[in-house]
Amino acid sequence: MDRHIIHIVLGKANPDRMNGVNKVVNSLAEHQSGHGYKVSLWGITKTLTHNYPSRSYQTQLFRDKGKFRVSQELKSAINDLKEDVVFHFHGGFIPQFYVISKLLKRRNLQYILTPHGAYNKIALERSRLKKAIYIKIFESYLVKNAKTIHLIGASELDGTEALFGEVPCALIPNGQEDLSSRDCGSKIGNQNPIFGFVGRIDTRTKGLDILLKGFANYLRNTSADPQLWIIGDGADRQELEQLARNLNILANMKFFGAKYGTQKDDLIREMDFLCLTSRNEGLPGVVLEASALGTPAIVSKETNMAQYISQAESGFVLKVNSPSFIAKTMIKAESILGNHLYKLKSTAAVNMVSRVFSWSRIARQHIDLYHE
Repeated sequence: MDRHIIHIVLGKANPDRMNGVNKVVNSLAEHQSGHGYKVSLWGITKTLTHNYPSRSYQTQLFRDKGKFRVSQELKSAINDLKEDVVFHFHGGFIPQFYVISKLLKRRNLQYILTPHGAYNKIALERSRLKKAIYIKIFESYLVKNAKTIHLIGASELDGTEALFGEVPCALIPNGQEDLSSRDCGSKIGNQNPIFGFVGRIDTRTKGLDILLKGFANYLRNTSADPQLWIIGDGADRQELEQLARNLNILANMKFFGAKYGTQKDDLIREMDFLCLTSRNEGLPGVVLEASALGTPAIVSKETNMAQYISQAESGFVLKVNSPSFIAKTMIKAESILGNHLYKLKSTAAVNMVSRVFSWSRIARQHIDLYHE
């Protein structure tokens, strides 16, 4: 009999929220369900309202009782399980997961853990001392009792080994929905380039300060009238707008705020290049979204997308994640607009997604992982 797959998250895996993990878990569960498996999502949340789009898998919500606590309803749900089941945790440094893992251990139930970039060395620089203590007492228990640690980006491997030693790991990237019906891959680019960022405005993690400084450098060295679009919101937005004023580039920028669904897709489709100059990532879904829409990407190596984009020739990879290299790369990107070279990259981006990042294929890889 096939195993019942239960995904556990903080929240509700609502794909319409500005949180990449939400979208990933929802897509993974949808496609595992599409393969004929019984799939459920257990959401630990402040509100029990089912305020998310319709989905093909079951959703059970449990009230969040705070750190290191879980509701009696969740405990009962674990104790009442009679079928063959595998759990899949999503996220790192979540105290509730430590408590749940102990409950699963008592019942000899298996679980997979996806930290979603939390064990990346750069991510660990934040609150280093607190995390070191937490790892020793709590996170190490969660990791060492897991069936497998699922990692989405190669940079996580070193961090995971450094923290926990040799533990069973599997590297499977995130997937991307097929958007081929939207006439993607036939772009030739704008006369005046449009570069864009989409995501949470977290200046440090996403390298937005580097991007803006690189764009300012590029502006001084081009005869075109380019634009830099920032789509998203976050705590650092006002600070980023001030940096744009200080760099005297605000006239060439647009801050759109958070956009979702087709509205976001249409803006990405209008861009010539998505720019993601992050200092730290797991594996960014926005690069896959843009690629599926035929928009090539300019990425830092720290995004974990460099190898894929280099092999597919579907964009540009920064040799060094610095303003000067961003400017040089933007000049190079501008030079291919309006000709067949840009169209080749646009088409290659679409093909890369369908060949490597199909959610159906990724979901199947996870199912195989559960049965190993």
